[in-house]
Amino acid sequence: MLVIPAIDIIDGKCVRLTEGVFSNKTVYDKDPLETALFFKESGAKRVHIIDLDGAKTGSGKNRQIIKNIKKETGIEIESGGGIRTESDIKELLDAGIDYLILGTLLAEETALAEKWIKAYGAQKFIAGIDVKNNVVKTKGWLSGEGLDPVLFGKKVRSFGIVNAVYTNISKDGKLEGPDIEGTKNFSEGSKLKVILSGGVTAGEDIEKAKNIIGKNLFGVIVGKAFYEGKIDIKNVIKLFQD
Repeated sequence: MLVIPAIDIIDGKCVRLTEGVFSNKTVYDKDPLETALFFKESGAKRVHIIDLDGAKTGSGKNRQIIKNIKKETGIEIESGGGIRTESDIKELLDAGIDYLILGTLLAEETALAEKWIKAYGAQKFIAGIDVKNNVVKTKGWLSGEGLDPVLFGKKVRSFGIVNAVYTNISKDGKLEGPDIEGTKNFSEGSKLKVILSGGVTAGEDIEKAKNIIGKNLFGVIVGKAFYEGKIDIKNVIKLFQD
């Protein structure tokens, strides 16, 4: 299992949202590149980077920052936000981004997404399953297709994708603990290995997720708890990362 620290970017700055609400964001005095370097030095094997401007509008506004992080750190990167076209996919893969997280594209242009997944290799893609009130949300969590998460996960699995970032939006950024049971139920129902996202507040959350989700847990994303000083990222990586 991986402990995966997160970098969410708006206007070139590290931010965290609460419940996915763009007007309810906290901007941190941390440079994305310097933050990525710190995560690497702390023992992280992979960093989770989301272009929130891209997720909201479909533009690749912060893409150059993401490409520069890969170039300067060499660390493994999973990245999403605004990946809507084949040129987006080619640009990021050509820049060496290791894994692309598809959310809106998978939900709204399913046939097209399947075509590109097969063309570029399913191993390069991670499904972004963002859920609120048991419904999949898209476009930076601002829209919804009325999709059932488990049924959607099964369809994604049929494309060859094996990993999904599962986020309970109601938990994200609130520092009240993650939705471990919901993540477990999604993984068992969809047969996807999961990366737990949203609400991780302490090392105990990671330990509990490992114990309850077990072999289906591929990783745990740590975001706001790091930026708010509630988690020592180096320590939790040392304790829980396999």
